[in-house]
Amino acid sequence: MQKVAAYILERTEDLQWPDARKAEGDRLRAVIEAWLKSKGASSVDGTGTYAAVDGSDASYQVTTVVDGERSWRMFELSEVTPEGRKFVTSVSVTVGHKNVVVFVTMEVGSVATSITRIEVDPKCPKVVRDLLAQPGGWFHGASRLRGLSQVDGFDAGEALALEIQNEERTIPFVVVSRVLGTTALPKLDEKLAHDLAGVANVYSIDEDASWALTDVLRKPLSTYGGAVRIYWPRLAGNDDPFRHQLWTATRLQSIDADPRIALERIRRQVRTIVMRASAASVVRPSEIDEIRGAAARSEYAALQAKASALEDLKAKASSLAEFKDIADSYAADNDKLRHELAARDTELDQLRDEVQRLEADRQALIFQLGQAKATAEAAEVEPDAPEEDEADQPPTPGEVRFYKKTHSKPAYDVLVRVADCGHTAWQGAAKADKAKKGLARLLGDHREWKSLQHCGSCTGGGMWKVQW
Repeated sequence: MQKVAAYILERTEDLQWPDARKAEGDRLRAVIEAWLKSKGASSVDGTGTYAAVDGSDASYQVTTVVDGERSWRMFELSEVTPEGRKFVTSVSVTVGHKNVVVFVTMEVGSVATSITRIEVDPKCPKVVRDLLAQPGGWFHGASRLRGLSQVDGFDAGEALALEIQNEERTIPFVVVSRVLGTTALPKLDEKLAHDLAGVANVYSIDEDASWALTDVLRKPLSTYGGAVRIYWPRLAGNDDPFRHQLWTATRLQSIDADPRIALERIRRQVRTIVMRASAASVVRPSEIDEIRGAAARSEYAALQAKASALEDLKAKASSLAEFKDIADSYAADNDKLRHELAARDTELDQLRDEVQRLEADRQALIFQLGQAKATAEAAEVEPDAPEEDEADQPPTPGEVRFYKKTHSKPAYDVLVRVADCGHTAWQGAAKADKAKKGLARLLGDHREWKSLQHCGSCTGGGMWKVQW
């Protein structure tokens, strides 16, 4: 079996007390049980089988472990298609010392012993969206999980850029830029938000917000003009732009003549990249193993105590008849004790094997992720090369550049480099103190220009022509 996606959904708000955490765990387990019943299961106790609507053979198993105030319950659903493909979805709810965590994994494999490639198109399980729809906030580590976020205006774009740069961010941000309110492909932002629920936050930004990203992140790491970009965590100011995949509007619209086909192809490409990353990097909550280990040790100690008590009674028996009565009354318990001890030893061995298997899977997936850039499969829709930041290239004598004001700060105007507006109404700028300070701040060591002119025809912030 190969893991294709993994989710961590954490509840931390208003859960300081054990009763609150228990109630929240019960509520979330009820959501999972409803999802399992909607798949065809008649009940969700223990184990069971059913025939799915699509003809797949399905089976499920529910495991519950309790350790004092902590508990863990896992729902594992296995579906086998008529073609022999096997899909396993595991959803567990852990009620811990401080929070409640949902851990979800999706695996795919085959029931046949054939060495062959298994093509898979992972999609967000409905149970994940059902859980995210519950009232309250969800987190993955330090990052809050959100639905589609509309980011309009320069100030909102600047705030998003700072979030992207946050060193504590633990999930990818997928940014979809809009031009005149429209994405490059129909409803691309909405579709990606649906696909990536629980593993990434999707932001739909307008032109002004794009300017802000360019101003803060610089052009090679910006997203504008209808483009789509994945911003991975731990983005630094000198980060490699190629690490954060970018698809320009031109690339998106050239995928296929039919926008619907192009939309489906880029959706599949982006969710495959993000889900493959989640499969390799999302770590199983350590409290799961702590709870299972503590419960196993407690049960093992209880079984040993029973055995010890039986030996004490045998030693205290004052007659053969009395011993016979004691032996008869405890014979069944003694046999059961031996079986339970043997079963517990077997289970502990299985747990050790499972830990080793999971670690092997994790290492294999990390290797696969590292190789992804070198394979055609990982680049079904090849990302674009980031544009160079022309503002960082020093101007040459006689060169002319154009800059547009995006917004104003108290002491200076914020400008970005743009193309020629095409107008001819250039005017002198003797009194443009804030614009000059903004240019000086933007250009740094190259602020000694020959002339500075303002366009008398442009509106919406102003256009400036600078000649060296």
